[in-house]
Amino acid sequence: MSRTSLRNALLTAAALAVTTLAAPSAAAAPEPGFETLTPLCSPSPPVHHPSCRVPAKGAPLPSGTPNQVVQLSGADRFATAAAIAAHGFPEADVAVLVSGEDRHLVDALSAGPLARSLAAPVLLATRDAVPAATADYLRTTGVQSVLLVGGEDALSATTAQRLQALGIGDVQRLAGVDRYATSRAVAAFMPTKTHGWVASGEDAHLVDALAASGPAARLGEPLVLVADDDPIPAGQTLQARGVTEVTVAGGPEGVLPEALAALPMPHRAAGEDRYGTAAALAVEAVERGVAAEDIVFAPGVTGHLVDALAAGPLGRATLLAGDQQSSFDVIEAWFDTYGAGRVTAVGAVEVDGGDA
Repeated sequence: MSRTSLRNALLTAAALAVTTLAAPSAAAAPEPGFETLTPLCSPSPPVHHPSCRVPAKGAPLPSGTPNQVVQLSGADRFATAAAIAAHGFPEADVAVLVSGEDRHLVDALSAGPLARSLAAPVLLATRDAVPAATADYLRTTGVQSVLLVGGEDALSATTAQRLQALGIGDVQRLAGVDRYATSRAVAAFMPTKTHGWVASGEDAHLVDALAASGPAARLGEPLVLVADDDPIPAGQTLQARGVTEVTVAGGPEGVLPEALAALPMPHRAAGEDRYGTAAALAVEAVERGVAAEDIVFAPGVTGHLVDALAAGPLGRATLLAGDQQSSFDVIEAWFDTYGAGRVTAVGAVEVDGGDA
């Protein structure tokens, strides 16, 4: 991805000012100027939560000054996820751990909404190791419980031992026989809601689920992957969580039209490409109450999609950034419509005014 061309497009579209916000330091209780995160206890969390229902300090709130830029990135994807966690969850007792390897990205697509409901970040590991950046966050924040999302092909059986060596007292796992079953297992622990989100689980369309994760997390709604050849289980899971209406991320090339019949009152949010679909999902989020002026820019380029995965629990509308003209057009249209409040650029996306 060309960072120069992206910066130029953003500056042309929004005249973003040079403003960098530092990650907040930990505190004993929520403070003015920060989100208050209250972990939910119903349904019962899939991992021990030592401070269930106890408010904790979350991310800094936007100052209200236009054109703020926050850059959250690290030396690699693991450090980027840790930077996002430090920004959004400086007091977490629980963390959600997923694979940071591209071939297992799909296992964790539904994890963002559940993580936010637990007031927990999404952190990354490899199959057989807990990277230093992930371990540092767990130690410095004092995380006591970790939920693994995905099977042993993604995170090996020795992961629990490695976490316990870091002082983590409770390690649990949510996984199904395949990617679709894993997403349903995660959604089963979401609170009852009347609205939900669905997306394709096919490799070519995973980006649609990533763009839906932030809005779903903010609204506390489930995000379920749909298998075109067997969509009934997804519909059943959603209905069991009280869902009577779903937003389908992406067009018919993602979730086939015949799969919609198994879903409760479906309607699509889709664009001509991944950038347009992310914008359509963001508009849908704003219509449902998510702030339009506080958005995430995440990489929309294959190879960097994992950064959007870690940003999901922040619970913000998400636009995908890339070198295509359609990406620039979407960003410009968004700022023309909603103005420029705070932009949080994660990972490979760089905006002038943020830290590299």
